[in-house]
Parts: sequence; C-alpha cells; structure tokens
Amino acid sequence: MLAIDARETIIRLLMALIAGGILGYERSLKRIDAGFRTYIIVCMSSCAIMLTNLHLFERLQVGDPTRMPAQVISGVGFLGAGCILVTKQHRIKGVTTAAGVWAAACLGLCIGAGDYLVSGIVLVISILTMTVFRVVDDMVITKTKHIRVFVQFDSISDVTGLLKSLRDDGVKVYDVEFLDTKRTDTAVIVMSLLLKEADSPENVISHIEKGKGVIYASDL
Repeated sequence: MLAIDARETIIRLLMALIAGGILGYERSLKRIDAGFRTYIIVCMSSCAIMLTNLHLFERLQVGDPTRMPAQVISGVGFLGAGCILVTKQHRIKGVTTAAGVWAAACLGLCIGAGDYLVSGIVLVISILTMTVFRVVDDMVITKTKHIRVFVQFDSISDVTGLLKSLRDDGVKVYDVEFLDTKRTDTAVIVMSLLLKEADSPENVISHIEKGKGVIYASDL
C-alpha cells in the first residue's frame, strides 16, 4: 500500500507550488510571459496528475502507475513549443523558457511521487542553470570566433561584393543561406563566419553594416 494520506498530499502540492514559483520568478524577472504563474500551474498540475495516478493505483490495485505521468512529459512539450519563436531576423528565442516549462512539469512529477531528494537537486541545478551558468554561457559566446549573421540588402547583386570584402579581410565564409522574402527588390541572407583571432563579432558586424547596399545586419 502506498498510504498517501491527506497531509502528505497537501505537503506535496505546496512543495510543487513553491518549486514552480521559484523557477517562474527568475523568468518573470526577465519580463517573459511564461513566468511566475505559468510555472506554478505547470508544476502543481503535474504533481496533481502524479498524485491522482498513485491514488487510483492504490485504490483499485490495477493499472500502470506511470501511465498518466508519461502523458504529462510528452504533452507539456506542446506548451513549451509555443514559447519558441523565430523572429524575422531568423533569430530563435524562447528555448530556455520552453526547457524550463518542461523541467517544471518533471519537477512536479518528482514531488508528486514523493522523491524529495531528486526534486531538491533538480530545483537547485535548474536555478543555477538559469542564473549563474548564464554567465558561463555569455563568456563562451563572447570568446567564440564562429558567428552567424543576418543581413538584408537593397539588391541581390550587393551580396557578392560583401562576401568578397569579408574574404579579403581574412574572414572565412563557410555557409550562406538565402532566405525567402516577399519583396523581389531586396535580398536576405544568413552567413556563417569564422573570424580571425584578432577580430571581434562587434567589429565584423560594424564592417558589414558599412557594406554597399546593406540595409540591416545583426548577429544571431
């Protein structure tokens, strides 16, 4: 018998509320829509599903106690996918938020199952990843010599001139993707570049912005 009484049920739901709130608070500080309330709802709902599954299994003594939680893990992916956006500059945003929503659901399932040790470790690591480890991520991005650049031109004929200019400056262009645009009088590309050791992404972007026919340039 699992013997999950009313007191234990309330404790687990409250823990899910607190854990979801802690994760969501960090997102709300960055003014992200899927923040404090969203994380609480996802975490508590996942916990409730796990508890319901366990109560049914305890009461009926039949079925699979992992079936409903498995549906949560796959189903919450649709919610997370809604947080991911691709901007018109071909920049992908919301991946961390989507991963955080999925993590909140998994955390709720762990709490609902009564695995407090795993829940606590996951909560701490998730918070560290969203805060402290972000500094490490920024350091890596700053030091990398591989960048992707979104560039919009007045005309497709201006693309060749910019590519030649970059190669003359010692920048290796190892991939160029032409994007579809509704306007036939402009060209939009995404370039993958390998910079020289002395170059910085900011200097290269500035150089591209000064190129002939360049309307807009931004790193991705």
